[in-house]
Formats: sequence, structure tokens, C-alpha cells
Amino acid sequence: MNHATRNNRIVLQPIRVAQLNAQRKRHVVTNLLNRHNNDFDLIILQEPAWGYIGKVEGKDIHGPIAIAGWTPIIPVTAPPLDFRPRTMAYSRTRPDFLITLRTDIIEDKDIQILDIMQPGQTLITIINIYNDTPAQELCILNRLRHLELCFDHPTILTGDFNLHHALWSTDTTPLNTHSQLTENIMEWLSEKGFHLLNKKGKITHPARNSREHASVIDLSFVNGSAAANDTFKDWAIDPSIALDSDHFGIKFTIDQGRTEVDNPCGVKYNLKETKPDKWIEAFEEELNKVKRVLDPLYSLETLNAEQLDTFNEILTETLQHTTSRVSKVRQPSTRAKPWWDADLKEASERIALIRKEQCEIQSLTNEYNKDIRTKLRRSRNFFRRLCKYKKRDWATKTLETATSSDIWSFPNWSKGTRNYPSPPITRPAGQPKATTHEDKCEALREELYQQPPPLDQQFVPDLQHIQENDLEFKEVTEEERVPTPPLAIPKSHTRS
Repeated sequence: MNHATRNNRIVLQPIRVAQLNAQRKRHVVTNLLNRHNNDFDLIILQEPAWGYIGKVEGKDIHGPIAIAGWTPIIPVTAPPLDFRPRTMAYSRTRPDFLITLRTDIIEDKDIQILDIMQPGQTLITIINIYNDTPAQELCILNRLRHLELCFDHPTILTGDFNLHHALWSTDTTPLNTHSQLTENIMEWLSEKGFHLLNKKGKITHPARNSREHASVIDLSFVNGSAAANDTFKDWAIDPSIALDSDHFGIKFTIDQGRTEVDNPCGVKYNLKETKPDKWIEAFEEELNKVKRVLDPLYSLETLNAEQLDTFNEILTETLQHTTSRVSKVRQPSTRAKPWWDADLKEASERIALIRKEQCEIQSLTNEYNKDIRTKLRRSRNFFRRLCKYKKRDWATKTLETATSSDIWSFPNWSKGTRNYPSPPITRPAGQPKATTHEDKCEALREELYQQPPPLDQQFVPDLQHIQENDLEFKEVTEEERVPTPPLAIPKSHTRS
């Protein structure tokens, strides 16, 4: 489902969200961003893939997987060298919603607070959690209780809770896994009006061996405002998106109604395939249409502010009309990785079918099935080997068919890509941090583009008369000009 754009109007579309604990596995995230790139608009991860992505000035650079069409959102603004996040997200580029990472509230590797804003709609908050239960009092859910959070708008608290409780756990889960810490967290959630979306006993973490019990640890809680407005629709556990993860995925939809609104960013065009001669020809035709209106621009020596604004608006519209005639509207990339093909998609779908079968069997028996695990392991290993082969084959063919203009882009392969949204901006004392796009623009404008102070008197240079400090002008003939000597080559650089 693609968003609809009509000139400078856009139609709000549902935001499709997926959640998964990726267990730090690169191929799990790669599969999710490639195979499901047209299925979801926002992907929330716990234990995301994070590792070496390149080298800059002799230093190893670590970061997330970079996929065309997806913007990674990491939980901190300035990650240290040894940093490894346990929460992050990927969002698609769409003009009808904006995501703001609220690092002004909390900046921690185990949590992300994401504000989602659609024009004319209520603010929505997604709190992405990875709860490190062994940390006890220092775990993020316990620390979250002490934050000053506002829950007067639809909010969902979702992620890997790593907690067991009679409200959601299976009947086979040992009772001694329930702790006072869990009770304290549940009491806080109840006080804030949150209720659970998971069904009791519906497995999210299947048993990995015969000594384990299947469990329910990937949870979603919504507050009263979200429940009353049915903000988070079609919530479901989906094992098909998990691939090699030992957690099942979760998916839901944010749908506030399809409404046509103004597009503040305007329509964007792809100019790469636009031919310059066709654009110039179209521009000349558009200029001829407004030639009579623009005539004063050529004839008048001085223009007032109102005239300048009028000419500026006309020329801007002329440029926009020209571009809309000869250029295509820019669309988000439909192909995330150039080496992703039908073979990889088929291998991924085979794993998804096995995971679905595994989910159904464990839901009925709550037992570990050795045959299913063996079949799943073989399919996963085949998928990983196929990924490596496809990457290597694509790189080899790209290098073999490279032209002279392509050579200079190849060093970028080893530098890695880091493309993160801007963090909240600190403003003068007494003002909260700028978090929305409009507030950030205003903060930058106030700081960097202040109006110059008024001058005591206006300086008007006298260009008609000779002044006392003027340098004497002397004419120089062509014959008097000294030719520039050729650059000498140092002897140390000459060949013997």
C-alpha cells in the first residue's frame, strides 16, 4: 500500500508496524527490511544487528544495517565507540507522517520513545522496550516508573519484557519466575491505565531445546486513550517475519482515517533521468506564458519589496511547473538491496512456513519438536549461505561492468552509511527542547539567522569624487603584463 499524493495534497494512510527481537542477527534484519519492505512502514527492533560497517581515518566504525528506503533510528544521539543498542527502529520515507525520537525525555540503549505525528491527527507515542530483567532494580521498566511521562494521548508500550506473570504466561511456566519486581511494574501499569493486548498463553518465544519451556515475553500494553480510540488495530503475533530469530514477530496498524491534507514538503521529483535540453525547452515555454507579468523586472531600475515578492512567487511557480512537466515524481525505493532477488525471497518464505508450522504445533502441545527444529535449522543455514553468495556475485558483476565514472564510488563501500534523524535541539533557558520539525526549524532560525542589529546611520559611499585615502589608479598595458612562469618540478620528484 503506497501513500497517495495529489499535487500538493496528500491522503493520510495507515502506518503498518512490525516488532521483532532480532537477536543481533544481520540476516534477520536484512530479510525483514528486504522481503517486507512493502508490508510495513515502521519496524521496531529489540537486540538489533549492530557491527562493523566501515573505516574512517583509520578508525573502525560500527552501526546498523543500512538499507535504501529505510531510515534507521537509534536510541541515543551520540553513541560511544563501544556502544551497542538494544532497541532501535527503521522507518519508511513517507510525507504523511513524522517520527520524533524523544531523547529529551530519556536517552538509553534499552528504550526508545517515538512520537508519531500525522497532519491534523492526535499525537501517538510508541515506547520500544528491551527489559534486562537480571539488572533487577536497574532494568528499564523499573526506571520507567520514575520518569515524568504524559499519557493523555494514545500510547503503546511494546517490546521484549523478559518477565513472567500469571496474566500472560503459559500454564507450564514455573510460578517461581514471578517476582516482586514484576508485581511492582504491573501495579504501575495498572495505575497508568494500561492493559495487555496479548492473549494469555499465546507463545512469543518458542522452546529452543527439550529443556526449555515455550514462553510469552514479547508484550504490548496500550493506555486508556488508545483503547478508547482503537488506535492500534489488527494487533497479532506473526511468526512468519521472524526468520532466524527465536522470538516471534508482532504486527499492528495505526489507522486514524484516510483524510486529504496539505503536503508541507510539496511534491518531490526525481531529476536523475530528466534531460537538460527538454527541461530548458519547457522552461522557456513557461517563461513565455508569464512574460508580460515579468517585463517590469527587466525595465525597472529599482523594485519595492512587494514587487520582489510577486516576481519571486511567479518564478518559483514557473520552475515548479517546468519540473512537473518533464520529471517523474520521486518514489521511495521499492528495492532495498540490489542483490536481493527471487531466490532469496523463496528461501525466506520457506523458513516462514516452517515457523508457522512450529507455532501451530507448540500452541497445541506446548512441547519442543525436534523434527521441526532440525528442518528449521537447515533452512536457516541455506538462507545464510545464499545471502553470502548473492552479495559476492553482485559485487563481482558490479566491478566487472564498472565504467570510469563508477570507479570513484567504490571506496564508499568501505566507509559505511549513517543516516539518522536529527535529535531534539536545546533552546535558550526556560524553553523546552525543540522536538517537532517546526520547532527545530524555528530554533535554528532564531540561533543562526537572526536579524542584524540596526545601524546608527546609513552609510552611502561617494563613488563620484576622489577621496583622500583612495589608491591611485594606474593603467597597465598588455605589453607590461608579466607572464606567469611555469610551475617548476622539484628535483626530488623527477625521474633519473
